[in-house]
Order: sequence, then structure tokens, then C-alpha cells
Amino acid sequence: MRLAALGFALGVCWLQQQPALPGFGVFAVLGALAALAVVLSLWRVPAFVAATAIFVGFAALGFVWAAALAQWRLSDRLDPALEGQDVIVTGVVASLPQAFERGVRFDFDVETPDAGVPRRITLSWYGGGSEDASPVRAGERWRFTLRLRRPHGSVNPHGFDYEAWLLERGIRATGYVRTSERAAPAREDALVVRPPYLVDRLRDAAREKIVRALPDHPYAGVLIALAIGDQRAIDPGQWQLFAQTGVSHLMSIRGWVTPCPGSDDRERSSTA
Repeated sequence: MRLAALGFALGVCWLQQQPALPGFGVFAVLGALAALAVVLSLWRVPAFVAATAIFVGFAALGFVWAAALAQWRLSDRLDPALEGQDVIVTGVVASLPQAFERGVRFDFDVETPDAGVPRRITLSWYGGGSEDASPVRAGERWRFTLRLRRPHGSVNPHGFDYEAWLLERGIRATGYVRTSERAAPAREDALVVRPPYLVDRLRDAAREKIVRALPDHPYAGVLIALAIGDQRAIDPGQWQLFAQTGVSHLMSIRGWVTPCPGSDDRERSSTA
């Protein structure tokens, strides 16, 4: 069993080192190799041969499994013909809305089939709401007219990889909400009753209560982060102070690191 687990893990690592995803021919060859190795390990052969067959077979299986997952994730992408065009979609607000200087941002689960739009995207609503009020709430269903683009981040050496961070979260496009008279946003449901959205709505309500109880208190964002895992509630100036004092890791509540405050603002602002 240990050899199988080790071989599978090495197969996954092998895939990560490839400059491009393999084609169907490689899938077929490695799949056949994995099947042959498993069959060989079941025959009455020396223990060393059986162990080697198990290791090789599971390494091939790990490679194929990782490649298949990568192909599935990358296939969920924005149709290049839709980039920069008005697209009408319906979906659900799938994260806590985050206010910034020019509006509000949030993740959006797209429900419109065959729209050429990925299943999850990140949107900015410029001019929508303020630090005290947001035009959207977690779990609401909306119909938007959007301008979308494929994710792009800076490529500075040793800098934050914004594009990889979005891919890790399953976000395959970014964009902004169009708010003209012909493209007015429309709320279709006040709450979509599904477990993830209900949890986010409860977190949203808890955040609002803390904000109302501690208006203009600089530590309110820290309490929100500790209570509901909303790291973006922390002021950028406080993040800089945490970085200077070496305690930023204490705010990594949910197991993943929030990008440097403001980095995604600049990226999204370029879509406007």
C-alpha cells in the first residue's frame, strides 16, 4: 500500500513538472501501462517484480488522474469571442461582498447554461454601494450584463501570482457589472436555499452586526476575520503593520493566504 501511495504521489508530481498537458495518446499509453502493471502484480511473480509493477502502475495512474483534473479545470474557461463584449448572465452571489473605494466586488456562480462563461467568476460593481452598504448580499440571485476577460496577473519574479490564485479558487474570468439604462442589474431571488449560500448569508449577517456594533473602530476588521474568516475586512494599513511585525500568518484563518490588499483591485480596475 505504501508503494502504491508513493507511486501515485510521484505521478502527480511528474505531471506538475510538464511544460504542457499531455494529449490523448499519452493518456492511452499510460492508462494501458497502469492496467498492465496491476495485472502483472496479481500474477505469481517474485515479490520484487510485483512491488515494481504496483509502483509503476500507480505512478502512471497518478499522472493520468492529475492530467484529467487539469484538463477538466482548464476547459471551464471564457469563450475568447466574448472577451470585452456585453454578456447577459444569471447567477448567485457566492461570496461575502467586499467594499472598496470605487464600489464592491464578489464571486459569482453562473447559472446560465451555454453562455460561454465559466461556472465561477469574480465581478466588480463600480459605483455600487459604499463601505456601509452593498447593493448585493451573499446568496442572492441576480441577472447582470457583464464585461468579462480572462484572468491576467503581473509576472514580476517572486511576486504574488494573481492568476494562479484565481485558478486555485476555481475562478476562470474576471469582469465588471454594466449599469447603463439598457443593462440595468436585476435581483431575481433574495436568497437561494443551498448550503454554501446559506452559510455565506449567515457570515454576512454576523459581519454586519460586528460593523454596526463597532463603527469606526480600527480593530473591527480583525474581529471579523477571527470570527468568520473574512480576511479582507482587515484594513490594508493593518496588513502592512502585520507584515512589518511578522504576524501576518496569524490572520490566515481559512488555510489560504489572501493576496496583498489592493493587488486584485488594480487588476480588476484595468477591466473598466
